Amino acid sequence: LFRGGSLVLMTMDTAEHYKTFDPDEFLKTYYSDVNVPDRILFRLESLHRAYQGLPPSGLKVLDFGAGPSIFTVISAASRASEIIMADVAESNRAALRKWLKRDPTAFDWSPYFNHVVQKLEGPQQPDGERAAREREEKVRQVVKEVVRCNISEDPPVQEGFEGPYDVVMDSWCLAYACTTNEMYEKGIAKLVGLLNPGGTLMIFASQRSKPSSYVLGSASFPALAMTEEYVTKVLRQQGLTEVSVTLHGRVDSANPIDLTDPTGYIFVTATKI
Repeated sequence: LFRGGSLVLMTMDTAEHYKTFDPDEFLKTYYSDVNVPDRILFRLESLHRAYQGLPPSGLKVLDFGAGPSIFTVISAASRASEIIMADVAESNRAALRKWLKRDPTAFDWSPYFNHVVQKLEGPQQPDGERAAREREEKVRQVVKEVVRCNISEDPPVQEGFEGPYDVVMDSWCLAYACTTNEMYEKGIAKLVGLLNPGGTLMIFASQRSKPSSYVLGSASFPALAMTEEYVTKVLRQQGLTEVSVTLHGRVDSANPIDLTDPTGYIFVTATKI
């Protein structure tokens, strides 16, 4: 359902509902700050570190449930030869294409590129401003397609884009798309099925001790309970190894948080055997 804008849905009725999702409202609400929000800094820094540990070139990457957000592939682009961005909502896919085609009305992701390239990768960049703009062009070059996905379908991505991939990323997606733990676990299994042997699954989630919801405008979207222990258990049940967890901010099982709370976030990477 949601991934920092991402929508991936479990039923056709829900998919119909999200045809009205407004990416402009979403981006204005959560990403229009002049300063990159703390919760996003965590994601940028986590992705930077994760990609530093992967091969330096030639990666094939799937951003599953990308929503209207470009920032999740900034670090990936430095090491990828091909990135596929997928989302269930046509409105989100259109927002991605606007940026990729340099539409002047597209959302401005330059502060996010500046942070990754000038601050996280800064020592390696003699001209940070130029390097950040070059990274924008690199993203446009390596994002080969923006396609439809739906975690309730098999395969969960548009025909012809089933992979396998070296990296599959789920950032705040399945925990909002899936209405039960059984659905979530089946969804994770489908994502694992899109990976090459030796490939990496990356997952972001908000830690919650019980189900909650995410509100955008007048719409409310349900969210599964999600904890570090549960996510790592599901990944190990799928036979993944090298499960690594990074926690950010408050992780208090007695106090569930909503998506907009910039604390209690989880980043997990795991390797397919």
